Amino acid sequence: EVCRDKCDAVLPLVRLLLHHHKLVPFVAAVAELDLKDTQEANTIFRGNSLATRCVDEMMKIVGKHYLKVTLKPVIDEVGYPPETSLGMLSPLGYLCLLDRHSCENLRYYVDKVFREIVRSSISCPTIMCDVFYSLRHLAAKRFPNDPHVQYSAVSSFVFLRFFAVAVVSPHTFHLRPHHPDAQTSRTLTLISKAIQTLGSWGSLNKSKLSSFKETFMCEFFKTFQEEKFTESVKKFLDDVSSTESKEPSGVSEPVHLKEG
Repeated sequence: EVCRDKCDAVLPLVRLLLHHHKLVPFVAAVAELDLKDTQEANTIFRGNSLATRCVDEMMKIVGKHYLKVTLKPVIDEVGYPPETSLGMLSPLGYLCLLDRHSCENLRYYVDKVFREIVRSSISCPTIMCDVFYSLRHLAAKRFPNDPHVQYSAVSSFVFLRFFAVAVVSPHTFHLRPHHPDAQTSRTLTLISKAIQTLGSWGSLNKSKLSSFKETFMCEFFKTFQEEKFTESVKKFLDDVSSTESKEPSGVSEPVHLKEG
């Protein structure tokens, strides 16, 4: 009500609450208010509310090093060397299924990014795990008859609003020094779209696949219709939304809350 743009308020608010160790109860409170207006379980935390923006900013602040150790090696690999890049992409960035080499390379990159993400839970910052734990239980309480909502509440943040966004815009998350060139950008867009689909709980079924606008994506994702992918996502979401103490991973990095 005070700020015309939520962006002006959210970042200093999140930094202040992080500093005073009050972010988790605050996010839980505003998320509970957000859920009261959510009528469908499949739209949970999909808008740009105060709750979702706070979680977004929190992940950007405390998750920088987590992203770096998880994604940077494979992001650096995309497009280098030229002969392994997805060269046969149309101007719109859609993959031509006739180019088998491009399909194999896309599958390689998606596999690698997905594998790095689902085995990275030990590196997930504790504050992120605590927030996801709260969101998971609030979602289950709001939609008690939907066994999957507790997972989609977490995946809507960690996959759709964190990993997938970092893949498609690595320069904004300091994973690459500059904006990627057009060809690399198209490749990253396809990888990001694939990660969003894999990370969306229960999305790899026939009814969901038929909703893809691009025929090639339907064909491409048929290769991912295996239970092991769904189980990997489920285990990862369980791990990052747990309050159990994790072993020190040796990858922590101090968070700077003051600027200027």
